[in-house]
Amino acid sequence: MTPLTLAASTPDANRRGIVAMLGAMAFFVTNDTLVKIVAADLPSGQLIAIRGVFATTLVVIWLFAAGHLRAIGRILSPLVLGRAISEATVAFLFITALKSMPIGDITAISLITPLVITALSVPLLAEKVGWRRGLAVVAGFIGMLFVVKPTGAGFTAGFATALALASVLFCALRDLITRFIDPTIPTLVITLSTCLAVGLFGAAAVPFQGWVSPSWQHIGLLAAASVVLVIGNFCMIQAFRGVEVSLVSPFRYSVMIWALISGIAVFGDWPDWASWAGMAIIIASGLYTLHRETTRLSRPISAAEATVRTPPS
Repeated sequence: MTPLTLAASTPDANRRGIVAMLGAMAFFVTNDTLVKIVAADLPSGQLIAIRGVFATTLVVIWLFAAGHLRAIGRILSPLVLGRAISEATVAFLFITALKSMPIGDITAISLITPLVITALSVPLLAEKVGWRRGLAVVAGFIGMLFVVKPTGAGFTAGFATALALASVLFCALRDLITRFIDPTIPTLVITLSTCLAVGLFGAAAVPFQGWVSPSWQHIGLLAAASVVLVIGNFCMIQAFRGVEVSLVSPFRYSVMIWALISGIAVFGDWPDWASWAGMAIIIASGLYTLHRETTRLSRPISAAEATVRTPPS
């Protein structure tokens, strides 16, 4: 079997990955906000299935407009399928655990993902993560705890906690798989696989949760959610293609900042002092991580390092 290989990351690719990650988090929170409104009336499986129909249709149209429709067959690539299955597994585990856990606790657990990725990127991707960047990631996680303020009640639910932790592992696996996907496969094809996998999961849950007749308002909100979800998935995939994943991944913490903005603007929930302090820590840790990367890339490098950093011609 041919071993997995990947091209060396570059400063431009890393910067693109960081911007894409920040964008993905903003779009995902927008999707979550719209879904939260609809979830008050419709079962989760049903709304995921309806949103999946819109999202899949949108991606197919986008593929056609971009001239990539002929590449749709590459959705059957083993790594693309593996990523899609990982995405669907994350959704299943996360939603199942959410039924038995406070949302603050499960959010805290889910945002351990950058720590898992940073830990796995050393043995799997041979990336070097210095102690300063490692501490910055930990600081970002601590800042996130200030924001979500988990109560601890959910942590006593052993089975639900195990499901949530398993979702973190599959989320990290999904992002690491993205790093190895053939760069000639259009990102839109990978996005389509994600929309199909999650949508099919929602459809599979409908027989168990039942069906409620949606209003036109529900349909409109889910259509809008599908647009931002597709763009968010596109950005997330771009964030991990050809980059140093341990550098890009900590910017996932910015999701808490977008979530607080959504809470203020849509639901009127103003953060307390601890939340503001947490946001400051998250921003500081992200900026420091970027600073360390800039410092590392600007220093003189040896011939051996240059060989690693420069993609083969």
